Amino acid sequence: MAPMKFRISSEYGVLEEIRDGRTHNGIDLAMPRGTELHSIAAGTVERVVDYGDERLGKGLFIRTEDGDVHIYGHLDRIAVTSGERIDTGALIGFSGNSGHSTGPHLHFALMHDGQYADPSPLVGALQHYSGEITGPSFLAIKGPATWFAEKAVDHAQSHVVSGMKAHVLDFLHDAAGIIVDLSYGVGLLTCAVLIILGALGLRDGYRWSGLTFGIYALIRLVLGGITR
Repeated sequence: MAPMKFRISSEYGVLEEIRDGRTHNGIDLAMPRGTELHSIAAGTVERVVDYGDERLGKGLFIRTEDGDVHIYGHLDRIAVTSGERIDTGALIGFSGNSGHSTGPHLHFALMHDGQYADPSPLVGALQHYSGEITGPSFLAIKGPATWFAEKAVDHAQSHVVSGMKAHVLDFLHDAAGIIVDLSYGVGLLTCAVLIILGALGLRDGYRWSGLTFGIYALIRLVLGGITR
């Protein structure tokens, strides 16, 4: 199990004097003011609030794709807006000491089916996506490593696209050559048959042979540029 970057200063469901006898509906992680916070799940920013010196102070409500609501409180600054669609790992704000708080920390709560639920199973994700992010999920954060990774992916994609384009052009070139050669053979044979039939008395045989030759010439004109 990865070591905890931030101490849990208050657990879910505890009774503490600061809350006037109410049980804690979330968990608190003690962290320096200005610590980067990144969303632990993809979803939509449902609300951005600022209660001043009361309650959560500056806070966020994010509705995740599975319908749960993640609540972040006591923030110093908020980096997203209401209605914004965000991905896992997206920067959403910075921890602080706003609202009814006795020191810099992050208050995190979970609402499931409209009721507060124990967010303890999400502590690992909160630890990972708060502050410096390392490990397999580094690509979720935009930084120098991500920039180089994205450039590498773009470079690889451009090579794949170029290779596919070359294969398609080669195929079209070969197919056009086959069609031109086939039309030449069929056209020549058809013209010969029609001329013979015309000589034997077939009405319009010569005219049809001329039309056949014209069709062949048109095919060669249209496809000739591809076969060069």
